[in-house]
Parts: sequence; structure tokens; C-alpha cells
Amino acid sequence: MKIDGVLLSKMFKQAAATLNKNKNLVDSLNVFPVPDGDTGTNMSLTMNAALSEIAKHEGEVSVEIVAKAMSKGSLMGARGNSGVILSQIFRGFAKGCQDKQTLNSIDFAHALKDASDTAYKAVMKPVEGTILTVIRKTAEHGMDYTEQAVPVQELLENLIKRSEETLERTPDYLPVLKAAGVVDAGGKGLVFILLGFLDAILGKEVEIQVERSENVLKAAGAALEPEMITFSYCTEFIIETLRDDVPVLRSEIQKLGDSMVFVQDESLVKVHIHTDNPGMALEKALKYGPLITVKIENMREQHSNLTHGAGLGTGSDSADGVVANAAQGSVETQPSAKAQEAQDKKAYGIIAVAMGEGFSKIFRDLGVDVIVEGGQTMNPSTEDFLKAAQECHAEHLIILPNNSNIILAANQAKEVSSLPMTVIPSKSIPQGIATLIEFDSEKAPEDNESAMSKAIDNVKTLQVTYSVRDTQYGDIEIKKDDILGVGDGKIVSVGQNIEAVALDALEKLLDEDASIVTVYYGAEVAEADAEVLIEKIGAQHGDLDLELHHGGQPLYYYVISVE
Repeated sequence: MKIDGVLLSKMFKQAAATLNKNKNLVDSLNVFPVPDGDTGTNMSLTMNAALSEIAKHEGEVSVEIVAKAMSKGSLMGARGNSGVILSQIFRGFAKGCQDKQTLNSIDFAHALKDASDTAYKAVMKPVEGTILTVIRKTAEHGMDYTEQAVPVQELLENLIKRSEETLERTPDYLPVLKAAGVVDAGGKGLVFILLGFLDAILGKEVEIQVERSENVLKAAGAALEPEMITFSYCTEFIIETLRDDVPVLRSEIQKLGDSMVFVQDESLVKVHIHTDNPGMALEKALKYGPLITVKIENMREQHSNLTHGAGLGTGSDSADGVVANAAQGSVETQPSAKAQEAQDKKAYGIIAVAMGEGFSKIFRDLGVDVIVEGGQTMNPSTEDFLKAAQECHAEHLIILPNNSNIILAANQAKEVSSLPMTVIPSKSIPQGIATLIEFDSEKAPEDNESAMSKAIDNVKTLQVTYSVRDTQYGDIEIKKDDILGVGDGKIVSVGQNIEAVALDALEKLLDEDASIVTVYYGAEVAEADAEVLIEKIGAQHGDLDLELHHGGQPLYYYVISVE
């Protein structure tokens, strides 16, 4: 049996179904027993985004095209560190499928090796004992089967066996896994994907509901007014091209408007731009290759319809009508007088990830332009950051991930976007807030990056939450529903009382350099209780400057900053 495009599509679908069915199990393998173990959820959502792209090629017989679709979909939909690494695995697998209609066992093994190599190269500091180790050991075992072709079923059975063996040994690589009594969550997710592949080879098919999780983008400013719309037409299109001078096209298109996003993936180029002349943009694109899809929307008309409660696309000038003409490259527009008055972009646009209305307000007050809702409970995707970038009318973008599990997705957005971006590696909300204090709109991007990154080192973060399972963390025995104090990524206090744990954990974070303590109370904490906590901190440490703010964050009773 050889794998063709149709069968490869089934393999990916079955893999997504198997992972989705077991995502809660994967989530539960989080090293910390806190209610944000989302590795399985992130991998599942990344797979589902890829399936949406594969669905556009229903019935495709070429494995090259199906694998490219999987790569592209997972790239744009990647969430969290595990999702980003998974997208790189699929990107490498797609490289191994290049110029191939079908795969035999030897081809599949080589593609898996390409997947492993690509994933390792994508991570700046690869850590053994993670999904990377599982894919590497599995791929290396696959190379033992490249001398002579064997049934694909036999190959997969042996690969799964090696992946499971490697997964069981992940605690030997990472002491933190051994201490928590768990195997690596990402590696477990990868095993489920391989099991799904095998099920498809055996003829099993499961209909799955593709889950979507849309992160909400909130503009920090007032509602958009008509005069703030600089260019009239939101223009999006995809072209197919193999030319090596695509950067020239990017330069030409960029001159036609603003808010441009230019993503190149193998033979496809996706462009988004706000312009007064979509016809010219399409004409330039057509010189590089055929148009695959086109969408043009009149933003002024949309704003008017939304403002007055009218429906969209009800007249002869509807978006659908424009698209039909645009697909032929024949659209020419007459820009309005206001659109001619193009406003200059501001120097910087700032994007921050936050969850909780209190934190959102704080970030807005500090000058953040767009807030992406997310954090512990939902990691934004690469595409979420690209959409946020479109909302900023700025020459240079700064992203504050505010969570260690979001930094990779932010950096991946930076790599695929045509807009200049700086990712400040903030791992918590307090770190993100501290970096904004150092931001100076008059400074160059590299100077801001340096100053804001240095500010991270001056902040310690304490989070107070609860345990979702019984576990052992080092010498600490933890029971389900215990209150946990997590200081800078380590469990430092366990108990049954929220206030007591907060006070105990804070004592362990304070040192002689500490001068400011800021307490942000969550959605489940009454303001009066938070005020009592602040009073007790003040009574114990009269030399500290204390601040209290409403964060409104879910799951975490308190987030406390020590500076």
C-alpha cells in the first residue's frame, strides 16, 4: 500500500480525532497541577486549524499538496509552545513530501526525519525530554526501515512502539517530570497523532467536529470613526507562484496602502492590505502567478452599514459583486477625497495578551493599542497576532505575550509577517506591565527592546491558584483543591487558605532588594478580602510600597508583583 493524497488527508483527520478525544488526558499531564494545563487543547486546536486548510483540497490525490495544506494551516493556527512545535513538525514533513504524488514506507520515514530536523531547528534552545525527543527518537528509528520498503502499517506500528518507549523515558531527561510523576504532555500528544495515522491505515474513519477558539481582539482606543479609515478597501488575495523574486512584489504592494500582512508559504503567497486601488494590487499580483482566492470589502460602506444597522451586501455594490470583478483583475476604484488624505502611521503599535477586564483596563491606560484575550486558559494563535497587527496603524509593532507558553507563537507571527515586529519575552502580566513603564515612543525599536527586556529581570511574579489533582512536587505533597502559591514558575507554598498561602508564598519571594509589591485580585476574590490581604502585608512589611488593583483574571485568585 502507498499513501496518496486522499489517504494522507484521512490520516490527518483521524490523528486530529484521536488527539481531540484524548486532549483532556494530555492536558492533565501538565507538570504543575494548576488549572491551565492546556498542551492537549493547544495541539488539538492547531490540528483543527490545519484540517480547515486541508478541507479546501478535498479529494486531492497528491501528498505534496495535502502536506503543504497541513503545514500552512498549522502554521497559522499554532497555539502555545506545543502547537508551534507541532506546526514545525508538519512543516518539515511537508518538505519531505515535496515533488511526490504518493509515499511508500521509505518516503514516509524520510519525511518524518525532515519533520524532526525542522522542529529542532525552529527551537532556539531545544530541551530533551519533550515532544522534540519523542519525534527525534521515533524518526531515527524510522531511518532503520529505509533500506527496503515494508508495509506502511508495519512501519507505523514500529514507530508507535518506539514513540511510546521514548515517552516513558522522558522523566529520565527532565527531573521536573519525574518529580511530578508524569510523562511529557507534548510527547503524549504526538503518540496520539501517530495512533491516529495507524487507525486511518487500518481503515478506521471518525467524523469529527472541528473546534474553533477565537481569541477576541480589543482595540484599546475609541470606536472607529469614518475619518479614521485612511484607505477604503480591505483587500485580501492568495496567489500561486514559484518565482524567487516575491520580495519585490511585497515592496510594490506595500506602496499601495497600509495594514499589510504578507505571508509566503512554499508556492503560495497570501496578502492583506488596506488600499484605495485593489485593482492595481491584483494586477501586480497577477504578474507573479494565478489568483487562487480574492476578497475585497469596502470598509467605509461596512462602517456605515454597521453604524445605521443595515445589512451588508444587499445592493449592486455588495462585497460579493466586487469580488467577482476583482477575480478578473478588472476593478478600478475612485478614491474619496477623505481617503486621499492619508494619515501618517504612528511610530509604534503595542499588542498585549491579557485575560480579565481589570488587566485589560490597566494595559489600555498604559498605551496598549490592541489586547488579545488569552493567557493561562487560552493561548492565542500565530494568526491571532497577525490579525492584531492589522488593527495597529503603526510603523513598528511590539508584542507582549505575558506568558511563557505564548512567546513561541508570537515569534512565529514575527517570522511570517511583513510588518516590523519586536517580541518582548514577558512571561507574566506583571512583567508586561513593567516593560511598558520603560517604553519610550521617541526611542528606536532596538533601544526600546533593550530597555523593556531588561525591565523583566526586575520583576518577580507570584500567582495563587488551586490544584486540579493529587501529585507530588519535589518534597511537597499536593492534594486536589489545595491552594497553591507559584512563585516565578515554582510551587513555593501549599495550603487550604487563600490568604495564608498568599502571605506565605510572598515571604519566600521577598528579598532585601524588594521595594514595591502590587496585588492584582481575580474574578473570584472580593475587593474587601483583597484589602485585608494588603493590610496584613503592610503590617508585616511597613517599608514596602503597596498597591492594589482589580485584575479580574479567572482561575488565579491573586497575581502579585514584587519589584
